[in-house]
Amino acid sequence: MPAEPSFPPIRRLGSDDLQRCVALSVDRGWSPERSKWSLLLAASEVFGVDAPDGRGLAGAVVLTRWASDYAAVGMMLVAARYGRRGLGRGLMGHVLRAAGDGATVTLFATDMGRPLYEKLGFVAVRRNVSFVGRFRAPSSTGGAAGAGGTRGRGGARGPGGARGGSGAAGAGGAPGAGAGGVRAAVAADLPAILDLDRAAFGADRGHILTRLHGIADRIVVAEADGAPGPGIAGYAAAWRNTPVSTVIGPLVAPDGETARRLVTALAADAATPVRLDLDPDRTELPGWAHAHGLEPASRTAVMAHGPLAERGTPGLLYTPISVALA
Repeated sequence: MPAEPSFPPIRRLGSDDLQRCVALSVDRGWSPERSKWSLLLAASEVFGVDAPDGRGLAGAVVLTRWASDYAAVGMMLVAARYGRRGLGRGLMGHVLRAAGDGATVTLFATDMGRPLYEKLGFVAVRRNVSFVGRFRAPSSTGGAAGAGGTRGRGGARGPGGARGGSGAAGAGGAPGAGAGGVRAAVAADLPAILDLDRAAFGADRGHILTRLHGIADRIVVAEADGAPGPGIAGYAAAWRNTPVSTVIGPLVAPDGETARRLVTALAADAATPVRLDLDPDRTELPGWAHAHGLEPASRTAVMAHGPLAERGTPGLLYTPISVALA
């Protein structure tokens, strides 16, 4: 229960609460993020408190489970008129209990939220910088369309219905695979994408990834050299977080060169500014992203509550699905 006794009990939110969640984001000056909220309400556990004045939600928070002992927290929001009344602490306590004893919980913390998380026992484990802007394609692409050739909303369906134009021109103008073996994903790639992601992340994100196709503009894959059938070495998704921003994430690749090709395939003809959430202490992408038109826009810290065991192969993970899903 929240510390403030005048608040109603915390409850599990569902699809009927979508508009309330969107309104709560707007109340705090965030973008509406309708697509993200739809995804989280369908695939994660969203908790909220109804506003005592009857005007929507007083607060909300999202718990996404990756394994029995591993989860992520995101979208921790309290309506401006109910700030500093203990509601944020109450919601965080609720999701930590819901995650279970001994579970490691991670999140992306802003400077505003970090003091609360530190009081609750979270520890910063790395930095994150959001690079945002109009992407300038490397000259080798000639500014051509990325893998898939056309923007996803007009293209053929990719894995599980993901938007993409697998038969159109690739990043180098050739049919199918683009330059460097990057091409639009097709339905047959989905098992390989899930296997690759599980090996890289160290836990199963399939319940999110299989729904991501519903909001993704495009998903592209980097073919594995010499691999028969749908063998892939990396993949990335681009999805419209807001009407004016395209997030590229997740991005999984075996090396920086492949990661850059995947980003270029998705960002070269993006209709909106592109966002990449990157670890600034890694050398592969931040400087390159900045050189191609993306500016540092905001900084957060990735924090963990509980022991952060070594999982998967972190070096293969270049961007998260979303900062709501640490």
